[in-house]
Amino acid sequence: MNKLTLLTSSFMLAASFSLFSLPIAAQELTAADRERIEARKNAKTTLPGERIGRVITKALEFYNDEKLDEAIAVLLDARPSGDFDTAFLNRFLGNIYAFKDVNQAIKHLDMAVKPDVLGFGDQSAALKLLADLQIQEGQFRAAIESYRRWMRFTGENDPDAYLRIANAHYQMGEFDKVVPAADNAIRFSKEPNKNHYMIKMGALYESRRYPQTVAVVETMVQLFPEEKTYWVYLGNFYTLVEDYSKSLSAFQIAYSQGFLDKESDFRALGQMYANNNIPYKAASIYEKYMKSGVIKKDRTMLAAIASNYQAAREFAKAAEYYGELAKLTNEADAYRRQGMALMSIQRYPAAITAFEAALSRDADRPGSIHLSILEAYFYQGKLKEAYAALQNAKRDPSTSRQTRSWESYIKDRAKTKGISL
Repeated sequence: MNKLTLLTSSFMLAASFSLFSLPIAAQELTAADRERIEARKNAKTTLPGERIGRVITKALEFYNDEKLDEAIAVLLDARPSGDFDTAFLNRFLGNIYAFKDVNQAIKHLDMAVKPDVLGFGDQSAALKLLADLQIQEGQFRAAIESYRRWMRFTGENDPDAYLRIANAHYQMGEFDKVVPAADNAIRFSKEPNKNHYMIKMGALYESRRYPQTVAVVETMVQLFPEEKTYWVYLGNFYTLVEDYSKSLSAFQIAYSQGFLDKESDFRALGQMYANNNIPYKAASIYEKYMKSGVIKKDRTMLAAIASNYQAAREFAKAAEYYGELAKLTNEADAYRRQGMALMSIQRYPAAITAFEAALSRDADRPGSIHLSILEAYFYQGKLKEAYAALQNAKRDPSTSRQTRSWESYIKDRAKTKGISL
């Protein structure tokens, strides 16, 4: 074990995400405050009594030999007299217990700082360690007060303390108090700190203050442009305020810089192209990363590729992917859509095959599919087959009106060509 040092707690800042507003104002020191702090710093050092001094020396010997239980026993057996000796002893107990029993450490550190009689350095260190241990143990309310006491005592506006206060409020779900604390952390930090912005972003997001969330992330990508996840956050958050143009721009920047690497990233990029009425780019992005294995080949993705190619009037590609969708799902509607795409590029025999596959799978509104088959035969000049499809279409009441106009037209064309129906 190394020299006795202050412990600091480790804590996670959620990259998940709340707010309202208020009361963690940064402390503003008056002249009287500064005078008080300087007087405490410059005060004559007080030493423990001779008896307590011997106890401390003995405890430190045990501690340096890594005999914590013996060190604690020596300190607990001591009988200090006066507030200073008692506080001094409790501070040592708190420091040693910090390695063994955090709850006991908190108890003794609290007793050490309450009388406010320790020297400036010892009181400051004990207050800070107390706050760190409290937040480590999930005693968030107490930790917040201890950090505030420490900053009031030292006169510091410490950005790390404000960050931990923000985190404590976040863990308690007090999102209205997170942002002011985070703002103070940002204000008093010498260099921009990613964690300060992350917790502020999270709090704003949780409180559904989406425009403000966007503004924070816009700042984040300016300060930390190399952080690829921030660009993805920005693209996603723009969608929350329905600014799809800026969302696409953010994703395009991230893509061009090689910042996108997950399936969800490429799906989002494709969706933004689609939302901005650029279906060909949407389909090609989906297709590229599905073929490479980054995006899972499933019903949703095949449908997205096919429909975007259809919207881009790339009917051959649309037909290809509707065909893959049909094989995967065996759904009548996929075959019907494949047939319609094939009709658009005048691949009538293949279209008929797809339509018949749809009918064999109990497609909805079969009359409309028979009408599509009718058209495919008609445009090939196969009037007898077209007329047979017409008879099938008649059986569906939903298409009976359309069949009447087609029937007279086919009969007239057959009569002109001398074809017996």
